[in-house]
Amino acid sequence: GAIELDLNRFPRGAKTSKQCTLEMVTNEAELPMVSIFKQKRVKGWWPFVARDENDELEVTGKVEAELHLLTAEEAEKSPAGLARNEPD
Repeated sequence: GAIELDLNRFPRGAKTSKQCTLEMVTNEAELPMVSIFKQKRVKGWWPFVARDENDELEVTGKVEAELHLLTAEEAEKSPAGLARNEPD
């Protein structure tokens, strides 16, 4: 599979797992958007959705993630995966 993210108009994640709902996908026009190029860091919960046997959307899972935008220099000083804890 593949995932494509629009980092200029990235949907703000929910603060908690309980707030992460199907409405985040169905009411996308009302969802606050952020630009990771301006904010540099985004953290929250996002739903995974799929169509059920009736062709209706349903939440099939949720992911908690934190994305950081770094310059090349910052990334070299603090490389991912080195001297860090294993991912959860």
